[in-house]
Amino acid sequence: MEQRLQTLIEDTVGDAPGVMLAINAPFQDLHFSGAAGEFCRGTETPLEPGHSFRIASMSKTFTGTLCAQLMEEGLLSADAAIGDLLPSEIAACIPVIKGHTMDEITIDLLLQHRAGFNDFALSPEWFTDISSDPGRFREPTEIALWALNYGEPVAAPGETYHYSDTGFVLLGLALEQLAGTPYRKLCRERIFNPLKMNDSYLEGHEEHRGALSHPYVVLEGEYIDALQVNGSCDWAAGGHVSTLKDIDAFLRGLFNQQLFRETATLDQFLKGRLAKPKFSYGMGVGRKQIHGKTLWGHLGHWGSFMYYCPEERLSLCGTLNYSEAPHNEFIEQVLQTLYS
Repeated sequence: MEQRLQTLIEDTVGDAPGVMLAINAPFQDLHFSGAAGEFCRGTETPLEPGHSFRIASMSKTFTGTLCAQLMEEGLLSADAAIGDLLPSEIAACIPVIKGHTMDEITIDLLLQHRAGFNDFALSPEWFTDISSDPGRFREPTEIALWALNYGEPVAAPGETYHYSDTGFVLLGLALEQLAGTPYRKLCRERIFNPLKMNDSYLEGHEEHRGALSHPYVVLEGEYIDALQVNGSCDWAAGGHVSTLKDIDAFLRGLFNQQLFRETATLDQFLKGRLAKPKFSYGMGVGRKQIHGKTLWGHLGHWGSFMYYCPEERLSLCGTLNYSEAPHNEFIEQVLQTLYS
């Protein structure tokens, strides 16, 4: 089985600069991690399973976990209005959306991408802004102000699912206000340290830990090295770097009740609403069906992915290290290899 998985990884490198995959399947007595391709295109340095990678939007699951923890401790309510929890300069920029006030934009709507905000992170305007000075560090408040002043709201609060990094940047700011602690420290103290995720960090806000592999933007068939872009630009919505080992520890720690005191908190964290056919979204975590398996987890912009299948106690994670990577197709191939 390990050889079949390694062959799949190597075959996938034809489209990806490098592929990393870890699978922990105790029912099959399988604990696999593998890699293939290049650490950086154009070099002879091979990508290895111990290298770190940008996890992008998988950070949203960390942010959702922090929210659930504060809810469990009575410090945060799911129906709290986000405007009451933000710095005044940020709250003042939240728009009136189709006659609905910011008092109707609640924590649970932000967590489930139902607040009505546009998504700044994938807008052409944000790409242009980043391209003008890709190496510049951006403060979270700067990101939030830019996001709130870009574009028009897409819907009234609660009306529809619309994926948006804007909401998770606001959630990060709200967490800092409530806890009186920087978001980076909240992640470290409440998630990384308890689970011994020693190689994970918030890029731009913490020192690098280990060798960070190169992700790529693909534009008109050309691979552009994305490490020239400062990692601070998506913060609580997608700014972390991690490793296969650490992400596996997170998945298993989360579902083995190591991050919440009560099982009811995990239930609430996972409970979501239908976002699109065969896909629901909870508190920064999605649920989907692939190859007949129910998977809980998240994808990331740079081809990263993490999922857990409770009935199989299966965790899988990895990256293809380029934008617009076919995550779901690759995961389907992985599960076919495991269960066919």
